[in-house]
Amino acid sequence: MTTLLAIAFDFMGITYYQHESELSIGDKVICETPHGTFIGSVMKTRKPSEKELLKPDFNTLFPCIIREATGNDKIYAENNEQRERDISRTTQKYADELNLGMKVLKSYLDIKEDKVLITFTSDARVDFRELVKILNSTFRLKIELRQIGPRDQARLVGGIGPCGLPLCCSTFLNSFDGISIAMAKNQLLAINIPKLSGQCGKLMCCLKFEDEAYSKIRPLYPKIGEKFDYNGKNYEVTGLNLLTDTITTYNGNAYESFSKEEYERVKKGLTKNDDSQLLLKGDINGNVDLSGFGVKDTANRIAVINQKEEKHKEEIRNKNIPNKKNKPNNNNFQNKNKNNNQNQNQNRNNNQNNFNKGNNPNRGNNHSFGGNKNRSFGGNNRNRNNYNSFKPSNDGFIDVSQIADRSVLDVKPVKKDDQE
Repeated sequence: MTTLLAIAFDFMGITYYQHESELSIGDKVICETPHGTFIGSVMKTRKPSEKELLKPDFNTLFPCIIREATGNDKIYAENNEQRERDISRTTQKYADELNLGMKVLKSYLDIKEDKVLITFTSDARVDFRELVKILNSTFRLKIELRQIGPRDQARLVGGIGPCGLPLCCSTFLNSFDGISIAMAKNQLLAINIPKLSGQCGKLMCCLKFEDEAYSKIRPLYPKIGEKFDYNGKNYEVTGLNLLTDTITTYNGNAYESFSKEEYERVKKGLTKNDDSQLLLKGDINGNVDLSGFGVKDTANRIAVINQKEEKHKEEIRNKNIPNKKNKPNNNNFQNKNKNNNQNQNQNRNNNQNNFNKGNNPNRGNNHSFGGNKNRSFGGNNRNRNNYNSFKPSNDGFIDVSQIADRSVLDVKPVKKDDQE
């Protein structure tokens, strides 16, 4: 399977080559370039698209690499680093002697033949024919001097751009397109050359990235300085923001902002807002905006709440556990009634046993019943003899028919605690 490899060279940027086997990022390969055969590093790998494979010049666009770098190739490249630095220093020395006004950047020794590529920068065109003769006699090599521009120099040196990321030219750009000040004007940027310039001193390459999108959208908006009437006043367009769809205008006293839709309505003599759409986009009771995704978001939240409630009810039904929230605890209340009933029954039994045994504690108080001194047992003293005629039954109880004063039977029932 064919794999495309992005190989980086300092003197020409990133170039794509093809290879039949996959390689890892950082591997060294030997490639043929327009300036000779050099060792390059694999920066990226990808599969070719179907559209690229169908191109008739696919092999021309993506040449094959010569081979993967062997151990001897890597040793040869390491040994040449010191020699390349010596060549650069010597070249700069002779250039200064000839007053050529050039700055030597770096030298590259060819892998296959006795050739060296020397890159340099200069503000003007340099006639280096005399310098080549001197270098040929000095190094006994084939000399190629290549003048590069400030953008190639920035790519070679590297750095951080105003966005805080590594320079585009040193990461993914393999060629430089023409950048003009018209691109900055099309994007409504302030014409401040220092801020629009990159590390190379030229206009930033990123101005090219968004130029096509702005070129399509910009004609849909009014031009700066366009005038129109609104609410009896004359307004002038002073600013545009295509990202937020905002048109800023000024009437001499105050600023007014319009969206593109509102601006088109005002130009036709209509109101800024369409009153027929206000009731559809607003809640009359709460003035809550229901346009856009607000309605869907609210419906989703309600559905989630209902689902959780149903799940909670289902868990209660499965466990057969009543909901005890906000209900009093009846266990203590029932235990309290049970204890009171047991105490009352115990007291009744004790009183009855004492009465049967003749241990009435109130017997000395005029034979009163229940401890009341002002009320005799029989209602009056003349019925006192009837007290001795009471004959209890075998089970210890007195027959009702033997009681002369029936008023003692009118006893109010004792109320239980839960009936109070």
